[in-house]
Amino acid sequence: MEETIENSSAKQVSLMQMAKRNSVFSLLLFVALIAIIFVAFQRDRDSMSTLEDVYRDQFNIEHFKATLFDVISPLNDFALTSDEKNFQKLKDAIKHYETTYAVIKTIPHLTAENHKSLAKVHQLMTEVMNIASDVANQKIAANQTGTVTILAQNLVLGAQAKLESIVQGLEEQLNRSSAERQEKATMQLYILLAFIVFIVLLLEFLSRKLVNHAQQLSRASSSVATGIGDILDANKAQASASEQQTRFMEKVIKGLELIADSGTNIATTATSAEKAASVSASLAKGGLMEMEGILASVTTLKEGAQDESGTAGLVNSKSDQLIRVLEQISEVSDEAQLMAVNASIESSGSSSSVVDEMERMANQIRLSSDEIRAIVQELRDGVIASGTDNRVQSINNIEELSHRVTDLMSKIHNMSEKGGLSSGLVIQATARQNERNQKIMQALKHISELLQISGNKLHASNEASVRLSEASESLQNMS
Repeated sequence: MEETIENSSAKQVSLMQMAKRNSVFSLLLFVALIAIIFVAFQRDRDSMSTLEDVYRDQFNIEHFKATLFDVISPLNDFALTSDEKNFQKLKDAIKHYETTYAVIKTIPHLTAENHKSLAKVHQLMTEVMNIASDVANQKIAANQTGTVTILAQNLVLGAQAKLESIVQGLEEQLNRSSAERQEKATMQLYILLAFIVFIVLLLEFLSRKLVNHAQQLSRASSSVATGIGDILDANKAQASASEQQTRFMEKVIKGLELIADSGTNIATTATSAEKAASVSASLAKGGLMEMEGILASVTTLKEGAQDESGTAGLVNSKSDQLIRVLEQISEVSDEAQLMAVNASIESSGSSSSVVDEMERMANQIRLSSDEIRAIVQELRDGVIASGTDNRVQSINNIEELSHRVTDLMSKIHNMSEKGGLSSGLVIQATARQNERNQKIMQALKHISELLQISGNKLHASNEASVRLSEASESLQNMS
């Protein structure tokens, strides 16, 4: 298929090439026409020049024929008047004859027969001139002049007859030349008309071919203009979509940047929560140690190895320390709960469940602390009541309450450690999420850059299509 397209494109001739070819053909044809007209004009001028020469020769011979009597006229005058002044006229006439004869003899159009006739004319005129010379030299008697004059006149008439034959021959030659010229002129006219008709037909053929090619080009230009219009519409739609995608990607990138900032804040909060959980676990461990001291005192009191007053003082002292520990744990728990709330606001994805678990454990630690406070108060009241009649039951209650406090402190300690582990998990998950967000953000920025480049190229393609559409419309109008 590609070879077919290449062959068809190779066979096609551009409009400019056809116009140049037509211009060259027209120029060559007009040059040939001018050359033919020039050659015909030259030939006609040569024919006219030949006719003029023949006519001029004929006129000169006619004039020479008429001047023959100039030689005999002085002789006639002398015969009538016997005036010797006519002798000078006679000599002048003879001299003029000789000059004229020398010119007539050189006429190029005279034939051999004409030259023979002209020689006989000269012989006759020589006899006439001899007679005239004899009369002028008085070699002939005066009474015989008339007779001699008549003889001379007859000789002149004979010479004129010879010249008349020459004139008629030139007349026939002139007629033949004129007829040949007329025939050649007619033939040249027909040839010229035929060549003009050929030029007109050839120019008409070339013009029609050029018009057909121009019409094809116009139709092709119209199709190109339509296609370019569709391309422009598609480019505009694609450019609009590209701009919308670019704006959307910018919004997504801004959202991811906010998410990345939130992840950083979550990591910071989780780190603080991890530290708070560590502090809470340490405090809970200290509270357990205090409770161990209380349990040891209760055991001693139960065995009777220590009096009630010493036990009450020890329990109250340990209880005060435990209350201070609980207050510190409550403060840390409240701070951890606030951090968990902040983290839950900014968290998303897999870390949100861990943050919720951190918040739940902080609530449980706070509830356990409140419960321990109440139990510690009961423990104090039990120590006071141990001096009454129900001493054994009071000591058992104190022991039971101490074990409950120990269990709650252990629970707080375990939840604090679990909270620290959860905070570590949040930190790790946030770090992984931040890393993924950074990669996604880089990919989205690259996509946004590609969209901007694509948009710029679409705008450039749109401008090029507009210029091509204008050129196609101009070409269509020219066609």
